[in-house]
Amino acid sequence: MKGTDKNITKQTAQEALQRQLKQDQLLKRMRSGIHSCSRLEPMLQIAVEEGRQFLQTDRMIICRFLPDGSGVVAFESVAAQLTLIQGMDLPISLPATIRNKSVDGSLSYIIQEFDHYIKRVIKASCQYEVKASLVIPIILGVEELEPTLSERQNPLWGLLIAHNCLTERTWQSWEIDGLEQLSVQIAIAVQQAQLFEQVRREIALKQFSQAIEQEKTLQLDSTLEELKQAQGQLLQNEKMANLGQLVADMANEINNPVNFIHNSLHPASHYAEDLIRLIELYQHFYPDPGTVITTQIQRLDLDFIKTDLLKLLWSMRAGSERITEIVFALQNFSHFDDGQMRKADLHEGIESVLRILQHRLKEQPDKPGIQVIKEFGDLPLVECFPGELNLVFMNILTNAIDALEDRMRLDFSFMPEILIRTQVVSSHLSLVGGNEYREKNSKKQKVIIRISDNGKGILPHIQRHIFEPFFTTKPMGKGKGLGLSISEQIIVDKHQGKLRCNSRINQGTEFVIEMNTKARNYADMRKQASF
Repeated sequence: MKGTDKNITKQTAQEALQRQLKQDQLLKRMRSGIHSCSRLEPMLQIAVEEGRQFLQTDRMIICRFLPDGSGVVAFESVAAQLTLIQGMDLPISLPATIRNKSVDGSLSYIIQEFDHYIKRVIKASCQYEVKASLVIPIILGVEELEPTLSERQNPLWGLLIAHNCLTERTWQSWEIDGLEQLSVQIAIAVQQAQLFEQVRREIALKQFSQAIEQEKTLQLDSTLEELKQAQGQLLQNEKMANLGQLVADMANEINNPVNFIHNSLHPASHYAEDLIRLIELYQHFYPDPGTVITTQIQRLDLDFIKTDLLKLLWSMRAGSERITEIVFALQNFSHFDDGQMRKADLHEGIESVLRILQHRLKEQPDKPGIQVIKEFGDLPLVECFPGELNLVFMNILTNAIDALEDRMRLDFSFMPEILIRTQVVSSHLSLVGGNEYREKNSKKQKVIIRISDNGKGILPHIQRHIFEPFFTTKPMGKGKGLGLSISEQIIVDKHQGKLRCNSRINQGTEFVIEMNTKARNYADMRKQASF
């Protein structure tokens, strides 16, 4: 009898040891899963599967309580012959008296409080043919996190429920203890997931705030840059407008005395010729005027004066004509645009700019002259703002001269050339870019102006930026980088035309201007006239 008791005791001890080992293995797998799994959902699915295997029961579920007190079967592991209930609402909502009660995390206290509630859950579960039910609350340890107000008020996260549906069953203490330990591990997993989510939200919020600040900074920088560009263009436009008015006023002031001198030279030449003829008559009829007069004639070199005086007067006349041409060119270049478009001869504007730039085009002691080849077509008068188009011609020709001078400094045998070609085409044709606009009336015309040089050309990565405000490759003080930007604005925005640059390294650069001979919308063009 004593031997039998010893065998029973030994067997009981072995069974207890196996149960403990089984429970330890379950908890070990759960802890390992908590540390290795970054997402809560797979972890909780593993928990119900491991829990059902541990208890050898028919169904294991986790019911998740929602903030409003209602519940849902969130996770389930079930025997093959039973129907799944995962995703179904919890039959009985968590009572407000329990949901709103603050707890200290003590499991025994929670069990006492929930005893009545758990019985109701078991009774409601009978519709699923539950023979035995074991319900363990999943309690969050609020001291381990910084939960929201709703979490502090409701540390009950959910329920871990085991069902025996096919046979009656009395739950053993070690089974209850094992399921309680499993619920603790589930709570830890939930808290860890909440902590990760809290950190993720904080990081996301921080990144979002940084992105917003960065976007605001970039937007502010962009706005400041746009304001800077607008201010620069306004100042440049105002400067050019004032300069144009000043040049026009100065040209008028210079023109008056120059006209007086030019008009006076013609009678002065006649007077000089008459006086010379009179002197020659005196010399003919009085060949021996006396010693004093003869000495004075020799001292003055009268023969030279008679010849040189007329040459001097004719040189003065040529100089006055040259001054008159320059004054006319300045007046034409600074043509005052009063916000009204007018018909103008574009060839006349180009010629005016060339006359103003003559000092840079002509031959110098240290460099050859720049040959200007003009292939002008038969252009009609063009409705435009003449003064502003002259500014475009000036900007393009000045850049061409700069490019040619740069190449001349590197190659002394280089022969610089500027080619200016003009032609008129039908409006339905376009030589610049895509055909963005097609006139229904093919009789309407547009003019094409090409200004090219045989300089060094423009590098492709620079060519992409030449029409940007303040972009320049010239040394400090040589340019503000607004010339081509303003030129594009004048051609594209104010004349509804096109401006394109074609350039090849060591072959030169060509600017192509395309404009309609008549304004497309005269009223709109007048509104845009203030520059």
